[in-house]
Amino acid sequence: MVTEVKHNTIANRALIYEMRQAGAPMREIAEKVGISKERVSQILARNIGTTKHEWFSTLQLCEESGLPRNRVLEIQKQGVITPAFTRGIGKRHYLLWSQETVKAITDYYSTHHFCRVCNKPLPKKRILFCSDVCRQERHKYKYMTLEEKKRVLTNIRRYRERKRQTFRELSSSELPTTRLVSTPNLVSIGS
Repeated sequence: MVTEVKHNTIANRALIYEMRQAGAPMREIAEKVGISKERVSQILARNIGTTKHEWFSTLQLCEESGLPRNRVLEIQKQGVITPAFTRGIGKRHYLLWSQETVKAITDYYSTHHFCRVCNKPLPKKRILFCSDVCRQERHKYKYMTLEEKKRVLTNIRRYRERKRQTFRELSSSELPTTRLVSTPNLVSIGS
Protein backbone atom coordinates (compact mmCIF):
# COMPACT_ATOMS: atom_id res chain seq x y z
CA MET A 1 0.00 0.00 0.00
CA VAL A 2 1.67 3.20 -1.17
CA THR A 3 0.50 6.39 0.49
CA GLU A 4 0.67 9.58 -1.44
CA VAL A 5 2.99 12.01 0.31
CA LYS A 6 3.86 15.44 -1.01
CA HIS A 7 7.54 16.25 -1.41
CA ASN A 8 9.30 18.62 1.00
CA THR A 9 6.61 18.58 3.67
CA ILE A 10 7.06 18.24 7.40
CA ALA A 11 4.92 15.07 7.34
CA ASN A 12 7.24 13.63 4.71
CA ARG A 13 10.31 14.28 6.86
CA ALA A 14 8.57 12.86 9.93
CA LEU A 15 7.61 9.71 8.00
CA ILE A 16 11.19 9.29 6.76
CA TYR A 17 12.55 9.73 10.28
CA GLU A 18 10.04 7.29 11.81
CA MET A 19 10.67 4.63 9.18
CA ARG A 20 14.44 4.94 9.56
CA GLN A 21 14.27 4.70 13.36
CA ALA A 22 12.12 1.61 12.92
CA GLY A 23 15.03 0.06 11.01
CA ALA A 24 13.70 0.39 7.48
CA PRO A 25 16.40 0.48 4.80
CA MET A 26 16.69 3.67 2.78
CA ARG A 27 15.60 1.87 -0.39
CA GLU A 28 12.28 0.91 1.20
CA ILE A 29 11.77 4.47 2.51
CA ALA A 30 12.52 5.90 -0.93
CA GLU A 31 10.00 3.59 -2.60
CA LYS A 32 7.27 4.43 -0.10
CA VAL A 33 7.80 8.20 -0.23
CA GLY A 34 8.51 8.31 -3.97
CA ILE A 35 11.99 9.88 -3.94
CA SER A 36 15.49 8.54 -4.52
CA LYS A 37 17.65 6.87 -1.86
CA GLU A 38 20.14 9.71 -2.16
CA ARG A 39 17.42 12.25 -1.38
CA VAL A 40 16.36 10.21 1.67
CA SER A 41 19.98 10.23 2.78
CA GLN A 42 20.20 14.01 2.32
CA ILE A 43 17.00 14.62 4.29
CA LEU A 44 18.17 12.39 7.15
CA ALA A 45 21.62 13.99 7.23
CA ARG A 46 20.20 17.53 7.20
CA ASN A 47 17.44 17.06 9.78
CA ILE A 48 18.89 14.43 12.11
CA GLY A 49 22.61 14.71 11.50
CA THR A 50 23.10 11.07 10.54
CA THR A 51 21.67 8.49 8.18
CA LYS A 52 22.12 5.62 10.63
CA HIS A 53 19.38 4.17 12.77
CA GLU A 54 19.78 3.14 16.38
CA TRP A 55 19.56 -0.60 15.73
CA PHE A 56 22.44 -3.05 15.28
CA SER A 57 22.61 -5.55 12.45
CA THR A 58 23.71 -9.06 13.42
CA LEU A 59 27.23 -8.32 12.14
CA GLN A 60 27.44 -5.13 14.21
CA LEU A 61 26.13 -7.00 17.26
CA CYS A 62 28.87 -9.60 16.80
CA GLU A 63 31.50 -6.86 16.64
CA GLU A 64 30.13 -5.10 19.73
CA SER A 65 29.78 -8.25 21.82
CA GLY A 66 32.91 -10.02 20.55
CA LEU A 67 31.04 -13.22 19.77
CA PRO A 68 30.96 -15.18 16.51
CA ARG A 69 27.70 -15.07 14.52
CA ASN A 70 26.81 -18.70 15.18
CA ARG A 71 27.10 -18.12 18.96
CA VAL A 72 24.84 -15.03 18.78
CA LEU A 73 22.20 -17.00 16.88
CA GLU A 74 22.57 -19.90 19.31
CA ILE A 75 21.90 -17.76 22.38
CA GLN A 76 18.97 -16.23 20.50
CA LYS A 77 17.52 -19.74 20.07
CA GLN A 78 18.07 -20.32 23.80
CA GLY A 79 15.93 -17.25 24.49
CA VAL A 80 18.66 -15.16 26.13
CA ILE A 81 18.33 -12.36 23.55
CA THR A 82 15.56 -11.43 21.15
CA PRO A 83 15.80 -9.20 18.07
CA ALA A 84 14.02 -5.86 18.15
CA PHE A 85 12.89 -6.21 14.53
CA THR A 86 12.86 -8.89 11.88
CA ARG A 87 12.94 -7.48 8.41
CA GLY A 88 12.48 -9.55 5.28
CA ILE A 89 13.66 -8.03 2.03
CA GLY A 90 13.13 -10.31 -0.94
CA LYS A 91 14.58 -13.70 -0.11
CA ARG A 92 16.82 -12.27 2.60
CA HIS A 93 15.97 -12.16 6.27
CA TYR A 94 17.53 -9.51 8.52
CA LEU A 95 17.52 -9.22 12.30
CA LEU A 96 17.90 -5.83 13.96
CA TRP A 97 19.01 -5.69 17.57
CA SER A 98 18.62 -3.01 20.23
CA GLN A 99 21.55 -1.58 22.16
CA GLU A 100 20.30 -3.32 25.32
CA THR A 101 21.09 -6.65 23.63
CA VAL A 102 24.83 -6.07 24.08
CA LYS A 103 24.24 -5.51 27.80
CA ALA A 104 22.11 -8.67 27.97
CA ILE A 105 24.93 -10.66 26.33
CA THR A 106 27.58 -9.32 28.72
CA ASP A 107 25.30 -10.03 31.70
CA TYR A 108 24.70 -13.57 30.44
CA TYR A 109 28.41 -14.20 29.98
CA SER A 110 29.26 -12.74 33.38
CA THR A 111 26.98 -15.24 35.13
CA HIS A 112 27.64 -18.24 32.85
CA HIS A 113 31.01 -19.72 31.97
CA PHE A 114 31.82 -21.02 28.52
CA CYS A 115 34.56 -23.05 26.89
CA ARG A 116 37.39 -20.90 25.53
CA VAL A 117 37.52 -22.85 22.26
CA CYS A 118 33.97 -23.80 21.24
CA ASN A 119 31.95 -21.36 23.42
CA LYS A 120 29.71 -24.13 24.75
CA PRO A 121 28.59 -23.93 28.38
CA LEU A 122 31.05 -25.56 30.76
CA PRO A 123 29.95 -28.70 32.58
CA LYS A 124 30.39 -28.90 36.34
CA LYS A 125 33.95 -29.40 37.62
CA ARG A 126 35.41 -27.77 34.49
CA ILE A 127 37.10 -24.37 34.66
CA LEU A 128 38.30 -23.31 31.20
CA PHE A 129 37.50 -26.00 28.62
CA CYS A 130 34.46 -28.24 28.14
CA SER A 131 36.52 -31.32 27.20
CA ASP A 132 40.05 -32.61 26.81
CA VAL A 133 39.71 -32.21 23.04
CA CYS A 134 39.12 -28.47 23.44
CA ARG A 135 42.01 -28.21 25.90
CA GLN A 136 44.37 -29.90 23.45
CA GLU A 137 43.09 -27.73 20.60
CA ARG A 138 43.70 -24.53 22.56
CA HIS A 139 47.28 -25.49 23.34
CA LYS A 140 48.21 -25.83 19.69
CA TYR A 141 50.82 -23.46 18.37
CA LYS A 142 48.44 -21.66 16.00
CA TYR A 143 46.24 -20.45 18.88
CA MET A 144 49.10 -19.05 20.94
CA THR A 145 49.67 -15.36 21.45
CA LEU A 146 52.85 -13.76 20.13
CA GLU A 147 54.50 -13.88 23.55
CA GLU A 148 53.72 -17.58 23.94
CA LYS A 149 55.04 -18.29 20.42
CA LYS A 150 58.30 -16.43 21.20
CA ARG A 151 58.67 -18.40 24.43
CA VAL A 152 58.14 -21.71 22.61
CA LEU A 153 60.65 -20.79 19.88
CA THR A 154 63.20 -19.76 22.51
CA ASN A 155 62.76 -23.11 24.27
CA ILE A 156 63.20 -24.93 20.96
CA ARG A 157 66.45 -23.03 20.25
CA ARG A 158 67.77 -23.84 23.73
CA TYR A 159 66.87 -27.50 23.30
CA ARG A 160 68.66 -27.69 19.94
CA GLU A 161 71.73 -25.94 21.34
CA ARG A 162 71.88 -28.38 24.29
CA LYS A 163 71.62 -31.33 21.88
CA ARG A 164 74.42 -29.92 19.70
CA GLN A 165 76.58 -29.33 22.76
CA THR A 166 76.09 -32.88 24.07
CA PHE A 167 76.80 -34.26 20.61
CA ARG A 168 80.02 -32.24 20.40
CA GLU A 169 81.08 -33.42 23.86
CA LEU A 170 80.36 -37.04 23.01
CA SER A 171 82.10 -36.88 19.67
CA SER A 172 85.19 -35.20 21.14
CA SER A 173 85.44 -37.68 24.04
CA GLU A 174 85.00 -40.81 21.93
CA LEU A 175 87.20 -39.88 18.99
CA PRO A 176 89.96 -37.52 20.10
CA THR A 177 91.96 -37.85 16.88
CA THR A 178 89.08 -37.66 14.44
CA ARG A 179 87.32 -34.37 13.76
CA LEU A 180 83.74 -34.24 12.76
CA VAL A 181 83.22 -32.23 9.58
CA SER A 182 79.46 -31.71 9.56
CA THR A 183 76.74 -31.72 12.17
CA PRO A 184 73.71 -33.94 11.73
CA ASN A 185 70.37 -32.56 10.64
CA LEU A 186 68.13 -32.15 13.65
CA VAL A 187 64.42 -32.65 13.41
CA SER A 188 62.54 -29.36 13.52
CA ILE A 189 59.96 -29.13 16.28
CA GLY A 190 56.87 -27.02 15.71
CA SER A 191 57.53 -26.34 12.05
